[in-house]
Amino acid sequence: MTRDAVLQDFLSRNGWGSALRMPLMADASLRTYDRLVLGDRTAMLMNSPLSEHPEQFVLIDEMLIRLGVKPPRILAQDLQNGFILLEDFGDNTFTRLLNAGFDEYTLYQKGVDALITLQNNLTVVPTGVPAYTFQSMMFEVSLLPNWFGRYVVPGGLSDQAVADFTAVWTPLIQQIETLPKSLCLLDCHADNLMLTPDGACGLLDFQDARFGPCVYDLMSLLEDERRDVSADVRNRLIDRYFAARPSLDAPRIRDMLPVVAMQRHTKVIGIFVRLAMRDKKERYLKLIPFVWQLTERHLNNPLFTDYKKWLDTYIPIATRQTVFQSGEKA
Repeated sequence: MTRDAVLQDFLSRNGWGSALRMPLMADASLRTYDRLVLGDRTAMLMNSPLSEHPEQFVLIDEMLIRLGVKPPRILAQDLQNGFILLEDFGDNTFTRLLNAGFDEYTLYQKGVDALITLQNNLTVVPTGVPAYTFQSMMFEVSLLPNWFGRYVVPGGLSDQAVADFTAVWTPLIQQIETLPKSLCLLDCHADNLMLTPDGACGLLDFQDARFGPCVYDLMSLLEDERRDVSADVRNRLIDRYFAARPSLDAPRIRDMLPVVAMQRHTKVIGIFVRLAMRDKKERYLKLIPFVWQLTERHLNNPLFTDYKKWLDTYIPIATRQTVFQSGEKA
């Protein structure tokens, strides 16, 4: 049977065979999504290559439900072929609501409160979730020299530049490793959070979750590479997070928030170039200048003295300010 025929059989066996299928915009992964409409019922169809590990999505989804937060319920699954039917949360992503004028603090509070609930209810190391290690964090930040450095920096980066980059980031990542651990959703930002019909914060795109630094998702949400969160909202919600997690060493961890944020910004710049060059998803290029803006906000912090020196030497400000138009190749 063709994949389309296998999919149709899956839908038919689960009562959705005659549903109207409405394709949705693809995300950064190889998965595709359709909204199924059958009378007054709707559902979401995830069509996932096995390389995207759909079984991990199911594992994390079930874990999140047990932790008291709200991922979409799984209605049916065929993991052998990568098909999952999901509860439909609707269209109210945080991004869409914010663009329509919805109150920023109200939405982001819902997101931060979901993280607080998840972390306060997680009492053991989660089974089946990979650890976020020194090696994986170093691989991530190295995406910047390997992709931005290769495709955007004129003439590329020398081997010495890459070696110096590793030397700069080694102590920074070692500091991140000392932070308390929790479940990290890894892509917790406004595009992946939804206001569900019952007013809750719905969580999407969590199959790559890791067991790592507890404040990773907090900084992913409040230093969103896709939109600028106001400083007032950011500061108030950081206060709210630490007030709700009194067991944490708040002053020490607060001092480390910029390092966690910088690790993510650094990797995301590389990821956005990789998405454009390898996966032909060129729309991500136009997001890169703002990620550099987020990076620049932290560079005068003494924690980043060596990283600022590396950037000024190998990726000077004029290159960091390269402007990409939508659809333009690096």
